[in-house]
Parts: sequence; structure tokens; C-alpha cells
Amino acid sequence: MKRVLLLALTSAAMATTTAAPTARPRIVSLAPSATEVLFEAGAGALVVGVTNHCRFPREALSLPKVGAYLTPSYEALLALKPDLVVTVPEQSDLEPKLTALKIPILRLDHRSLDGIIRSLEQVGRCCGAEASAMRAAEALRRTLAEARRIASDPPPRTLICFGRAEDFRRLYAAAPGTVHDDLITHAGGVNVLTSPAVAYPTMSAEGVMRLDPDVIIEFSSRDGDAETLRRQWQRLDSVRAVRNGRVHVFTGEFLSVPGPRFVRLAARIARAIRGDE
Repeated sequence: MKRVLLLALTSAAMATTTAAPTARPRIVSLAPSATEVLFEAGAGALVVGVTNHCRFPREALSLPKVGAYLTPSYEALLALKPDLVVTVPEQSDLEPKLTALKIPILRLDHRSLDGIIRSLEQVGRCCGAEASAMRAAEALRRTLAEARRIASDPPPRTLICFGRAEDFRRLYAAAPGTVHDDLITHAGGVNVLTSPAVAYPTMSAEGVMRLDPDVIIEFSSRDGDAETLRRQWQRLDSVRAVRNGRVHVFTGEFLSVPGPRFVRLAARIARAIRGDE
């Protein structure tokens, strides 16, 4: 099987299996965000396989599947004869098996917006798509610069809701250190939660009332009616953000996929936090 020499990628963000270089590496992506980055960087034509969860861009839907995000089929993977497998840190448990199979690994870190942007440049260097990858990365950096320009001062205390029950008996919030927190920080908010101990802690309606945030940003990864979700917050009308009409709901499956589309949301979030939406 051909192998690719992963030039200039000797950082901790990458496993280092080396072999003879190949002009057009056959790539299998094991994460939806990695798939999105590969296509955004201009390396989509090199992707020969993805997971069952990779649904964007549309071209990924027709590619051979190698199983689930955390439990790929190594038999299906080997059948595609990959020169490179792309993973994310959450899949570190898969790497010993991939290494044993002598498949080079490129690990992309999407736990921050800057990490997402840097991963475009990593892919560009590795796959011979440096020019297109650089253009894509610079476009996202301009998006973040625009978000910072729009951002409120001082930053309002913001609750980031990432999933909840309709009756608010259970709500998941994004804590400091998560990529959702990083998005809000770039957009001019400050997380109303202060502890990073649990990335997405479970909260109750009473917990939200005690925190009494200035702004509530709800991310729903299901495509649905954002206005209906926003109206449901009236159940908590004693909360400052609800009382002042500062609840903003964003919907779409990409909200659970930290890739370029996620970064592009920053300016819109900034306008919402400032009160322009």
C-alpha cells in the first residue's frame, strides 16, 4: 500500500507514521468536521472514504462509508487502501490500531476556532493544496476579525444552551473551554458559567434563574423553527435575558460539527449579542 510522507507536520497535533511520498494521497476521514475541512481546503477530490456521520458537503454523501465515528470498521477502511487517515483528538483511542495497521494519521484539533482555521493550513500542506487552503483560512480569519469589530463592550454574561427539554427540566450548557464557549468569546460575550470541570453540564430551570444571564444563545443541531424554540423561553420570564428579549436561537446540524461553517457564524452571533438581531 502506498504511504504518504507527512511533511512539516511534526507537531503534537499529529501522529507520525512516515513512508514514501505520493502525489495524490488517498484519504479517509473519520470525523464530520475533518471531512468538512478537507473539502474546504481544496482536498476533497482526494477523499475516498468517510464515516456514516459525514453529511457535508453533499459530495461526501456518495463516498464509501467506513462505519461510525468512534467504532469504524477497520476492514472497510483497509479495503479503501488509504495513504492517510484524518482524525480529531476525541478519537485518540483509535490511533493505536491505525498505527498498528501502518496507516499514517493526521490529527486535526477542532476544539477552538483558531484550531479549526489552523487545520485548513495543515491539510493544505499535507495534501498539496496550500494555495486554496490558505485562502480559506484567511477568509475565516477575516470573519473572526469582523466579529471582534462588532462585539459588545463590556461583554454581557451569556448562557450557551446546547440542547434542552421543552419544559426546561433538563438543559445542557456549554462551559468554558468548549468550542461553543470559544465562539461566544470571539463574538463578544462572556460565559455565565465559570467552571470548566464539565464541558457540557446539565442544568435545571432553577439553575438558569439563579445565574440570571444577560443574554441566552441557544444552539439546536436539529433543523427546526427557531422562533418556536425562542418563545418557549417565556416559561422562564423571570430571567433577565428572557425579560429583555435577549434570547437568540440558532438551528442547523452544523452546530454540532466544529468546522468552517461553525466559524462563519461568529459575526452573526456577535450581532445577536450586541442586540442587532
